[in-house]
Amino acid sequence: MSELKQDQQELLELRAYIEKLNHAYYDLDDPLVSDREYDQAMQRLKRLEAQYPEWQDPRSPSQKVGGQVSSDLPPVPIQYPLLSLQDVFSSEEVLAFVENLRQQYGPLDFTVEEKIDGLSLAIRYEHGQLVLAHTRGDGHHFGENVTEQAKRLKGLPLQIDPSIPLLQLRAEVYMPYDKFSRLNQEQADKGEKTFANPRNSAAGTLRQLNPDLVAARGLTYFAFDILALEGRTFASDLESLAWLDSLGFSVIPDIQKCQTNADILAAIQHIGEQRERLAYGIDGAVIKVDDLALRQTLGATAKVPRWAVAYKYPAEIKETILEDIGLQVGRTGRVTPVALLKPVQIAGSTVSRASLHNPSIVQAMDLRPGDTVRLSKSGDVIPHIISVHYALRPQPEPPVWEEPSHCPVCGSPLYREASGVDLYCESPQCPAQALGHLIYFASKPAMDIRGLGEVSVASLYEQGLLCSLPDIYRLKEQRDYLIADGLIGREKRVGQVLAAIENSKSNPAWRLLTGLGIRHVGPQAARQLCQVYPSLDALSQASLEALQQVPDIGPETAQSLVNFFSQADSQDLLAQLKALGLNFISNSQADSGGPGPLAGKRVVLTGSLEGLSRSEATALLEAAGASVMSSVSAKTDFVVVGDNAGSKLTKAQDLGIPLIPSENFASLIRGEQ
Repeated sequence: MSELKQDQQELLELRAYIEKLNHAYYDLDDPLVSDREYDQAMQRLKRLEAQYPEWQDPRSPSQKVGGQVSSDLPPVPIQYPLLSLQDVFSSEEVLAFVENLRQQYGPLDFTVEEKIDGLSLAIRYEHGQLVLAHTRGDGHHFGENVTEQAKRLKGLPLQIDPSIPLLQLRAEVYMPYDKFSRLNQEQADKGEKTFANPRNSAAGTLRQLNPDLVAARGLTYFAFDILALEGRTFASDLESLAWLDSLGFSVIPDIQKCQTNADILAAIQHIGEQRERLAYGIDGAVIKVDDLALRQTLGATAKVPRWAVAYKYPAEIKETILEDIGLQVGRTGRVTPVALLKPVQIAGSTVSRASLHNPSIVQAMDLRPGDTVRLSKSGDVIPHIISVHYALRPQPEPPVWEEPSHCPVCGSPLYREASGVDLYCESPQCPAQALGHLIYFASKPAMDIRGLGEVSVASLYEQGLLCSLPDIYRLKEQRDYLIADGLIGREKRVGQVLAAIENSKSNPAWRLLTGLGIRHVGPQAARQLCQVYPSLDALSQASLEALQQVPDIGPETAQSLVNFFSQADSQDLLAQLKALGLNFISNSQADSGGPGPLAGKRVVLTGSLEGLSRSEATALLEAAGASVMSSVSAKTDFVVVGDNAGSKLTKAQDLGIPLIPSENFASLIRGEQ
């Protein structure tokens, strides 16, 4: 392959890779790599695009903000773009930025401030009332409406001076380190997945449909920019932020005004020295032009303003001793090796544990207790081992670490998918997974038990009233206690929740199958299976080969089903649920009321549909018998195209898939297309 083709292939792969990282970081709040690794990939992409301008593409991740809009939150049109910042990694790059502006505009004042590691938010006040708050979303077109969630932010004014006709500001929502540590300890105690870092825990919390979690988890904010203001103007950024402070807003502290290069570099160094002592996370220092009129003149690209850059600090590295390798069981049953370390101070906190992700990492690094290891933090938050000093290994050498074969909590056998590296405990009654199973079972995608949300389930679990799925259907025996204790509300609400639990017994069988929490078996796969097998009893007896013949059921899903149903714990669970009266009958007529006008059709949604959320549109299509797929392939029957459609539209056009405009959606689900 020629060097030109190699570069082009690398460019395309980098774009796809960074899009995947963006989706995990911004949309799923679950980063896949460290900030440094992400920055390196983005810098390489930018170099290739600069080297080959003929390959420029406005859809490239280098040209747009990383996030998208969640289908679970109402979309909000963005009036004022919420852009990212251009990252720089050296003093030379910082000085090149400021000197370039000075050459064009003469002597200038700059500000240097902490770059808060949180979730960006736009907050709007009209005549003194907080009327809207939305996330950055895609930065230009749509964000997510989180107004009720924002009202629970610590210290955010709900009312300001009513003589101000309009104020829209930008803030960074964050979770302080102490609140993050407490939350992760609570998650770990419940056997649930812990958050990767404070930034992602803040983002995940703010995007929850339950606003009360924002206050319960201690989220707060810093304001850092005025996006729109009527009734007065300011000459400088510092002046505008001082005014926000006078109104009662929390603004980024310790902002330093700088005139010379030495001042700027000293301010960056000062923030770097202070960050270990801060109560919150930062991921750099921001250097801005202070003159607001000049900012308007400079403007912005599609992705970043031309009047600011973000300096990224190098990651801190420390050495410590690996004392042991433990095991941790997460909510989904994934068993993760954990490095138990001699405590060491790094990036502002004491680290004594680090995830080793999966057994292959331990084996590839040949980690053994007693080893001296080099430790870093991804994004200055997630501790991970980057190397081992093998020359310092104790003598005689400790034994090689052996991969576990049974769950460390319940003793059930562990399984690995043929194409995977992770180990899983398949027991549905494993105590380490109990709370997560209970929450998911009652959730909207599964049994959809109204009133039995995450907070209620957690309260009942902590009181010992819910320990397993069958306990949900025994709660009616505790009616008087529930009313007296008030765990889930007063008498009327208790009655409503118990009625919802009782009604859920007659749910379609695919909902029960979904609620069992079998890996890879979500609502779509459960529907497919329940159209083929007449009951869950029949499904439980199906062979691996037979399951793989079901449309859209691949080998991993089939193996996961076989593993689940082969467990004695699973059979005991099913027997209890059947004895309690839950519906096990699962044919397409019983589950969907008939085949529907779109029976057998594979449909993909792209873009936003006016008046409908993504989940609502999906539910309507599924009710009409369609299978809603996440990606376009040659097997797709048609694609419903809404506003701001993305890459799925392009792929559908390339494959010649029929396109249905969003305005024809109502006709489509009636079978009139």
